[in-house]
Amino acid sequence: MRYFTDFTDDHGLSLDEEGLPFADCHEACLSAAEALIEAVHDRLRVRADRPVPGDAGLVLETRVRDASGSTVFHARLILDLDWQGVDG
Repeated sequence: MRYFTDFTDDHGLSLDEEGLPFADCHEACLSAAEALIEAVHDRLRVRADRPVPGDAGLVLETRVRDASGSTVFHARLILDLDWQGVDG
């Protein structure tokens, strides 16, 4: 079955218009959760807009929809950053 994985971060909502085939709903949901971990890694290590001292943290969300458009999974990853004594 085809599932669609949407992402939300501080830049807004990114809708998955194409989707991907998965063996079942469970596999689609695990894939979405793994993608959240990868997104945080990218923001911390790779992207130019990674957090700097003073930033409070990151909030990333994903939602998996089935072919009918019904949400079958939602995950939120919150990373609180406390920059005690760190100068930018």
